[in-house]
Amino acid sequence: MVLRAIIHQRSVAIDHAWFMMVASQLFLALPACVYLISKKPPRQAHRSFTSKMFSKTFAALLVTALAQGISASPLEALEARACTSTYTVVSGDTCNAIASKTGVSVATIEADNPSINSGCTNLQIGQVLCLSGGSTSSGGINGIATYYDPNGGYGACGNILQNSDYVVALGPNDWAGGSHCGQTVTVQYAGRSVNVVVQDLCPGCQGDHGIDLTEPAMGTLDGNYINDGHINVVWNFD
Repeated sequence: MVLRAIIHQRSVAIDHAWFMMVASQLFLALPACVYLISKKPPRQAHRSFTSKMFSKTFAALLVTALAQGISASPLEALEARACTSTYTVVSGDTCNAIASKTGVSVATIEADNPSINSGCTNLQIGQVLCLSGGSTSSGGINGIATYYDPNGGYGACGNILQNSDYVVALGPNDWAGGSHCGQTVTVQYAGRSVNVVVQDLCPGCQGDHGIDLTEPAMGTLDGNYINDGHINVVWNFD
């Protein structure tokens, strides 16, 4: 019994000594383990830095490209080409119909607008086409003509206007404080022309030099004006 007690005590002492030795080794190794776990490998860190730099560079280039892409409007792009006038595509338009309306050949329309495919089947409503020929005249003003009915009301020039009158309402850029009231204007479209008298102001006319014609005047220029809604014309003060 005494021998067993001695052996047991020695065994406990050995186990305790072994445990303390292992614990001390683990304690000494712990900081190194924490450092290794928290530290990224150099290659990985390099990749992370490179990835971040690439992302920042790509983002900057993308922002620049987008800014450049949206800074130029379709009209500014057309102005950079040799366009003597423009045409805005409406519902039902074909290249032949546009040629008939503007007096510009289909071949010229396609040459001026490379985005049009060979069959002219990809026209989009609202698309602005460049025109380098057609019914333009020396000194003429390119503008978009719409139509209206005065219905016996007073025009901005102070006169009562009837729907049957051949009159024109000028846009704000050409109104000049009403100084053109009573002046005759010649409007040309697709080889046709009509004379109208300035009698009204059109605050909502389209474009920089848009005009509003009474229906008889608009019908003289375009037999399909109700469906077309607006046409690209050339006009001038007589």
